[in-house]
Amino acid sequence: MNQTSLKRHYFVRSIILAGFTLLLAYLILSEKLSHYLAPRLHMFSYVTLGILVILTVVSIRQAIVGANAYDCDCEDVHKMPRSPWSSLIVYGLFVLPLAMGLFMPDKILGSAVAEKKGITLLSNDVRKLAEVAVATDEPQVDEPEKDSADNDNGDAAAPDGQSEEATEPATQGESEHVASEASKDAPEGDEQIRKRFDTDGFGDFYTNLAVSLYKQPVIELDEKVFLDGLTTMELYAKEFAGKEMETLGFVYRQSDFSNQQFVVARFSVSCCTADASVFGILVEKPDGNKWAKDSWVKVRGKLELRKVDGFDMLVLKANHVEPVKAPKDPYVYYSYDAASNS
Repeated sequence: MNQTSLKRHYFVRSIILAGFTLLLAYLILSEKLSHYLAPRLHMFSYVTLGILVILTVVSIRQAIVGANAYDCDCEDVHKMPRSPWSSLIVYGLFVLPLAMGLFMPDKILGSAVAEKKGITLLSNDVRKLAEVAVATDEPQVDEPEKDSADNDNGDAAAPDGQSEEATEPATQGESEHVASEASKDAPEGDEQIRKRFDTDGFGDFYTNLAVSLYKQPVIELDEKVFLDGLTTMELYAKEFAGKEMETLGFVYRQSDFSNQQFVVARFSVSCCTADASVFGILVEKPDGNKWAKDSWVKVRGKLELRKVDGFDMLVLKANHVEPVKAPKDPYVYYSYDAASNS
């Protein structure tokens, strides 16, 4: 093949390489790379961009100067396409994905994908951890019979309202009730809060995060703690029941939902959008059906305890819902620093 034909091939290759370089640079600079890759893989994209720049420069040089002759044992492996049809097929394999990336609009995952993948309201992590915790719990000794026996031997025989001894426990009980009500009104310290969560054997990570979330007057389940926070609140559902919570996500609705039910959902991405999973919390509001599917909303309300398949699950009884714009990075990720970020 003569130098003129080689230069034409290198010119086409230079255009394709420059296209991929510009596409990747655009995704990085516009912060839309997160629509395709998890943040922990972004560094590899930066390295790839550098390599593409070098290859593009080398290819442009070869298109201008011409390729140097070289010998190798690869025989015809490196040869250029010989016919227009073979050139069209070879270069078309690269031009097609490049054109799709340049001209097709960026679109975040939504309800259509959620319907195919299925949405997780009670994560498998919660089920497994709950089963392990139940299996390792020591059986508790019931003592009602002992208490009733003590009562039979003691004051049970005294007539109602007749014995001075009978009135003293009542007075003491009233004072204890008043004291307990006062203690409820008093703010709990970190140690008192921690005692609520460190007896179930779920580990320090979930205990620390549970304490951090519980201390908030209104739990803010943002993108930094969405997955870990949701799992933590599911593990300690009874403790978090009655707490106020605020979060945002896209509206997802199944066909069997009532008019007042929808899910505030987020996609979790481990490596790329191909492995995305959907997580969310069920929301109930009398006018819940007015929020369109895939619209992004911020929801605030009180957590309510429900029983689903033998497991405790929290439902958000919303008192305020407002439309919001989708965040630049709409996906959420697990984080080892969730407790410190909350």
